[in-house]
Amino acid sequence: MASPPDEGIATMAGLLGDALRHLDDALSKLGTDGDQATASADAAIAAQHQLETACYAGMVGLLGVEDRTERITRRELYRRSSRIGEAVVDVAERIVYAVVKQS
Repeated sequence: MASPPDEGIATMAGLLGDALRHLDDALSKLGTDGDQATASADAAIAAQHQLETACYAGMVGLLGVEDRTERITRRELYRRSSRIGEAVVDVAERIVYAVVKQS
C-alpha cells in the first residue's frame, strides 16, 4: 500500500498502542492481582471503543478523497486497524474470564 497514513489512521495507531500496553499490564497482573488485571483489560476495551469512534470519523473523511485508489487503500488501512482492535477486545475479555475463573 503506497498511501501514507492520514490523521485518522495515526490516531488509531496511537489508540492501538495504548490498548496493547493495557493488555500487557493486564497479562503481567494475571494470577497475582485480579482486580488490576481486570481494570487494565477494561481500559484496553475502552481504548478500542475510542478506536471505533476514530475509525468512523476517518471513514467519513474518506468521502472527500477524490482519488479512487487512495480512498480504497485508506479504507483498507482503516479496516485492518479496526480488526486489530477487535482482537484486542477478544484478548481483554479472555483475561477477564481468566480472572473470574481463578476466583
